[in-house]
This record gives sequence, structure tokens and C-alpha cells, in this order.
Amino acid sequence: MQTERKIGFVSKVVLAGSLLFLIPSIPVIAGNYVVAWGDNTDGETNVPAAATNVMAIAAGDEYSLALEGDGTVIAWGKTTAVPTGLSNVVAIAAGDGQNLALKSDGTIVAWGIPRTPSYTNVPPGLSNVVAIACGDEHNLALKADGTVVAWGANYSGQTNIPANLSNVVAIVAGNTGNLAIKSDGTTWGSGTFTNIISTYSNVVAGALVANGNYQGAVVTGDGSAYAWGYPSGTNITVVSNVTAVVGRSGFNQAGAVWALRRDGTLAGLGSSYLGQTNVYMNLSNVLAIAIGYTHHLAIVGNGFPRPIEPILNAGFNNGQFAIAQPTSLGRSYWLEYKNSFTDGWQMFPPTPGNGNTQTLTDSNPPPAQRFYRVRVGQ
Repeated sequence: MQTERKIGFVSKVVLAGSLLFLIPSIPVIAGNYVVAWGDNTDGETNVPAAATNVMAIAAGDEYSLALEGDGTVIAWGKTTAVPTGLSNVVAIAAGDGQNLALKSDGTIVAWGIPRTPSYTNVPPGLSNVVAIACGDEHNLALKADGTVVAWGANYSGQTNIPANLSNVVAIVAGNTGNLAIKSDGTTWGSGTFTNIISTYSNVVAGALVANGNYQGAVVTGDGSAYAWGYPSGTNITVVSNVTAVVGRSGFNQAGAVWALRRDGTLAGLGSSYLGQTNVYMNLSNVLAIAIGYTHHLAIVGNGFPRPIEPILNAGFNNGQFAIAQPTSLGRSYWLEYKNSFTDGWQMFPPTPGNGNTQTLTDSNPPPAQRFYRVRVGQ
């Protein structure tokens, strides 16, 4: 029987025509909470008591956001006014005063007090969005067709997205640069040191810090994180068993990158002139992380999380859509789908875990588009 208390969405897989998206998500444990540390000048680390069962976090310039399990958003710190009635939110992002919320229907709501009010002006007609990101003064949106839309400041080319950029499955916005991860595991980046980014293959996640791509990190499919610019120049630091990386820095400052390990612990990289890479009280059981300019957030589970097995491969096999899913004894795995953002999720019969890699299949995928995810119960 499925256990609702502990459910992890290993990833969302979005199929649009012949285009395949792998969009990472996080394991979710009911009753999880937020831990914050760092500078607290504007109360950005004073986590509200109401921030429970948190699904996602975002950290901006002296403020914090949390996405609740019911699809609502809580904010605290310098910028706290969440739009009245905001609901059905599935993802959040924060920048230097501007905030984005992605709703379940694929539209975006923006608010805040950025340096220039236009940074919260979502491009008219923008829809079918599957991911969002905020830089200091610019924003990115990934659409279901694998294209990227950018708006905001452009003094360093932040919003100059190549016309031929396609097949994108994940986006990252840095201080003044961008990183796009494509469905074949290759990347496109803007800013400094893009030659470093382009040397990696099978990339599944990334982070950017200061000065375009001068500092950043990528995670490859085997769980290896490669961080560059630490302590300076092109030096590469490698951390293993990583599931996610995040980075942040204000203008012209050395920043930090957090690497979230599969065992729920953190590895801090980069500058530590403000103690950014000091792990707060030996924090463990971490499910997700976020970095502001001078403060940090972590979602912590109410029990030690069992690692969620990553999808090894997803694609078509003899006209059928299939996912190669490593499994564990005692767990069940459901392939779920829906044909539009507004549909409810439909579930295929569960596959019991046996300790081996098993194939989860949709034998009749539609010709247009379908959204997939893997649900893990224990």
C-alpha cells in the first residue's frame, strides 16, 4: 500500500512531441521544516512558525520564500508581501527584490520591489512554463517545448538567449549569466568561463555564482559535482554523491556553492569570508537548499530520508515510452502521467522494488505531449 507520509518525486519527465525533458525535483517528507542561518539584518533567517510541510525554498537579497504543500507561498525578511490569493504554486524563485511563482497551469506570477519595476513584468502571453529562475536583475522561464524566455536587465547580455537554443530541460540564472542544460546532457552558458562548462557531458544540474559564470558548479549523472573558480581562476573542485548544487553572490563578490549529498549532508565550496561555507550545526537530513546574498536556507526532513534513486534513462523503445528506474527492496514505484498542466495525474500499476533496475513503461504515448513523473512510496 502506498505510504503518503513519505513520497519522493525522483524527477518529472516531460514529453513534447519527440522532445524529452528530465526536470529534477526533491524528495518530500510531510512535516519537514526550514532551517536558516547567516546574516539576519532584515529578519531573513527568522523562519515563521507557519512554515511547515515546506516543498521548496528560495532566498533573495535579505529575504526568504517557502512554498507550502498546499501550493501557497510564505515570505519573511525585507520583502514579505506575497500577492493576495496566490495559490496552486509548484515552484518559486527569488532575485535582488523580484520574485517568481510558477503555477500548476504553466503561468507565472511576479512581485516584489526590484531595482527596476519592469523586472517583475512577465512577458505577455508567456505560458506552458515548466521551470523558473532569477538572477540579480533578470529572470528566466523554461517552456514545455524546450525553449527559454528571458527578461529584465541586459547590461551584461543576461537576456540575450540564442535564437537556436532548444531541447533545454533545466535552467540556472547567476549574478549576470545563465546556464541551460539540454536533453542530451550538454550545456549552453553565457558569461565568463563558458569554456569550462562546455567540457562536461551528462549534466543534470548546475549552479552559477558571481560575474556571469566565473564561479559555478555542475552535477553529472553519476553524482559527481564539479565546481570551478575556487579558490580562484580555473581550479576545479570535485565532490561525489551529490544530488543538487546551488550558488549565489552579490555584485563583484566571491560567493559560495552548496552541494547537497545523497546522504542528506552539505558540502560548502567557495568563499567563506562571511562564513558562507560553514555548515550550520552539522546539519543533516537535508532535502533542499537555497542561498541568498548573505544567508542560507535548508529544508530538513522529520526523519532520516532514504536516498531516492535517480532515473538512469528515459526515452522511446519500439514506440513505447520507458524509464530505466533503479529500485530498492521495500519500495514501490509508480509511473504517472498527464496530458496538460490542468489535468490530474494518472497512475500506472505499481512496480515493487527488487534491488535491481526495472523498466517503467507507457505503451501508448500520445503523438503530441505528455508529462510524466515517478512516484516512490515506502
